[in-house]
Amino acid sequence: MLFRPLPPLLAVAALVLGGSAYAQQPTTPTGVSSELERTSSTTPAEKIAYAERGNQEIRDAEKQIAKLLEQARKEGGNAEAVQCVVSRLTAVRALLQVSTKAEEDMKIALQSGEEERANHEYRKIAVAVSKTRVLLAESQRCLAGEQLESGTTLVDWEAELDDLADEWEDYEADDVFEDLPPISPFQ
Repeated sequence: MLFRPLPPLLAVAALVLGGSAYAQQPTTPTGVSSELERTSSTTPAEKIAYAERGNQEIRDAEKQIAKLLEQARKEGGNAEAVQCVVSRLTAVRALLQVSTKAEEDMKIALQSGEEERANHEYRKIAVAVSKTRVLLAESQRCLAGEQLESGTTLVDWEAELDDLADEWEDYEADDVFEDLPPISPFQ
C-alpha cells in the first residue's frame, strides 16, 4: 500500500512543474501582431508618432506604386502588368484614406480620454501599414511578370523527371485501385 499514493503524487508534481516551465517560455510576437499587442503599453505621444510615421509610409508607398504604374504604361504592351499595378495602387489609396481618418479619430479619442477608442484607431493604422507593405511588394512583382492574386503564395519547386519516373514505376495499377469499393454511390 505504500506505492499506491505515489502515482497521483507524481501526476500532481508533473502538472505543477510542467505548468511553471511552460509559463516561463518567452513569447515575442513579430509583425502586425506585435504592433497590435503593443497598443496597451504605448503612451498617447507614441501612438500619435506611430500614426504619423505609418501614414507617411503609406504615402511613400503610394508614390512608389504610382511610379511603377508610369513605368508599366511607358513600357507598353503588357496590359496585365498595368492592371495588376492599378489594382494595388487603388487598394493603397483606400488604405491611406482609412488610415488618415483613423489618425484623426485617434487624436480626438486621446484628447477626450477614450483609451479604448484610441487603441481601436491605432490598430486600424497598424493593419493599414502592414497591408500597404504587402501591396507594395506585390506591385513590384507585377512588373517582374509574376502577377498573383492578392494573398496568394508563390512556390517554386523543381524535380528531375527521372526521379519522378522512378517513383511512379514502383506503383502498379493494382496497388492504386486496390482499396476502392466495388460499386460507386453515384451509379
